[in-house]
Amino acid sequence: MGVLSPPCSKGRFDKQVSELGPTLREARERAGLSLSGMARRTGYSRSYLGNVETGVRQPTPAVIRAYERALGEDVYRRTVLVGMASAVVGAAVPDVAVDVVRGIASERSRLLSTVQTSHEVDKVIGSLVARDSPSVGSLLKWMRSGPPVLRVNAAGILAKVGAPAMDNDVVRALKADHEARDLYLTAVVSRVLGVPWDYAGHLAVNGQPLSDPRDIESFAAEVRNPYDSGARWCSVLMLARTGSEDPTTVCAALTGALKQETSRENLRAIGCALAGVDPLTV
Repeated sequence: MGVLSPPCSKGRFDKQVSELGPTLREARERAGLSLSGMARRTGYSRSYLGNVETGVRQPTPAVIRAYERALGEDVYRRTVLVGMASAVVGAAVPDVAVDVVRGIASERSRLLSTVQTSHEVDKVIGSLVARDSPSVGSLLKWMRSGPPVLRVNAAGILAKVGAPAMDNDVVRALKADHEARDLYLTAVVSRVLGVPWDYAGHLAVNGQPLSDPRDIESFAAEVRNPYDSGARWCSVLMLARTGSEDPTTVCAALTGALKQETSRENLRAIGCALAGVDPLTV
């Protein structure tokens, strides 16, 4: 939630795309599937898939997902497809996202334990692991145990999977884990306000209310962030402590968020904030 590796260069991206077809073929063959069998499983014609695998046609995200479903949960095949999925997502996918997803698929937490990832990196990782139950299971385990950086990284990724039940798990974990909560809140404050990490930590950890109307407006918008349930919860905390500074803006922001929130735990936090109760105490 804090460090972003440089994006892939265009040359590297073009090379990745050109290798997708042969890699799809390798994954299929290792699974013991014929081209005809893959065609039956995916609904695409044998000739179309043959053109994709030989590089005549570029694979689309839908084709990648079809191969992923057909090949199942095998770790090797998942890690092969992760690299391809990252190329299909686009040239702006940072290398660290691919490395992290491969680590998660192999149940290795070392990278997630050593560097706090960024909001954008977490969004990419979340989209790549969302359909992979073993990877989600590993992240749930790491969110509750291990060093603080691992816990907050796991929470940051799970918060972007886009599942209300997962959102509830993330909020409950952050409420119970003050170290991960301080890191998550600091990252959100730094990103939303565009301020240095140390200053963001001061605002986040010391319980300081927002005083600048522009900062209040920024969190009034962030509380509706559709991509990050953890950031929405952190925004509720920041607005709750700021209610006396600008009650009209804060009340309007929380009321609007209440109408579109899908997480039960976030709804509880918003209700507390509107009632003037600290969401951390309930």
